Amino acid sequence: MEDILSQDEVDALLKGIADGEVETEKLEETSGVKVYDFTGQEKIVRGRMPSLDIANERLARNFRLSLSAAIRHMVDVTNVNVNITKFYDFMRGIPFPSSINIYKMEPLRGFGLLVFDAPMIFSLIEFFFGGTGKGYYKPEGREFTPIEQKIIHKVVLMFFDDMEEAWKPVYPIKPIYVRSEMNPQFVTIVTPVDVVIKVEFVLEIEGKQCKAFLCIPYGSVEPIKEKLYSAFSADRDELDVKWLERLNEGLKEIPLALSGELGRTTLTVQEILQIKTGDTLILNTRADEDLNLLVEGVPKFKGRFGVFKGAQAMKITSVLPTGGKGGTK
Repeated sequence: MEDILSQDEVDALLKGIADGEVETEKLEETSGVKVYDFTGQEKIVRGRMPSLDIANERLARNFRLSLSAAIRHMVDVTNVNVNITKFYDFMRGIPFPSSINIYKMEPLRGFGLLVFDAPMIFSLIEFFFGGTGKGYYKPEGREFTPIEQKIIHKVVLMFFDDMEEAWKPVYPIKPIYVRSEMNPQFVTIVTPVDVVIKVEFVLEIEGKQCKAFLCIPYGSVEPIKEKLYSAFSADRDELDVKWLERLNEGLKEIPLALSGELGRTTLTVQEILQIKTGDTLILNTRADEDLNLLVEGVPKFKGRFGVFKGAQAMKITSVLPTGGKGGTK
């Protein structure tokens, strides 16, 4: 029996459909109601999160400084990507073995993940023990030793300290270390279909590239999502204390001309030309008055002239208010 209908059979079938002799399936009417599955809820995450991006950039900068100082080698840390994905897809992309560190983000609810890949772990361990970072290692087929786990734990706590500092202008959090795993199959902080924020960092150490990942459940930061979507709060509240300290120290090293003004008088050109040794000039101040002490020609203090340890000196008695007049030298 042939599966292909002849032209006569096709014509007869179309005629039967048109006359109603051949029954066909009726299309279901669309009512505009969409079936909603509560077990597989899809969260709609709108747009980028500018404040989160700024916090990640600050975290990369802080961690670069901390890690470079710890291993005595230059480390470049770059925040290369922020994605919204499902937890299942995030875990599927983690290489094995990796150092998977579970933490809490107090006071937010839930748990997050900090993941260091094997190349990063073994490079850091070699640098911590005085190596050059150029050695060959084969991470497959073994777990981290207790000594390696101690080094990893130290770097993880270092990262959390920098993370806490980076998030302060956005929302004050306190990352608290919970435990570590190597196998992604043993890690479940949310259901596989839950939405998470994946933050990827690329580290370059002595020419070697390695990666670190942050996994933040969207449900954990949902109460503060308006702060993360805000485009100006992080810039407005950010205060770089270290930069202010360096600026303050730099200003203290600027040389300034300091001079004391005994008094003033007004003379004509003719009188100045006639001045000779032994002449007396009458000034506009008395001997018992406080005199002006000028900084770069601007009067800033009041004081008295005298002698201190055999040297001419001026004792400051008061500070002039800002904008105080006293003339120029």
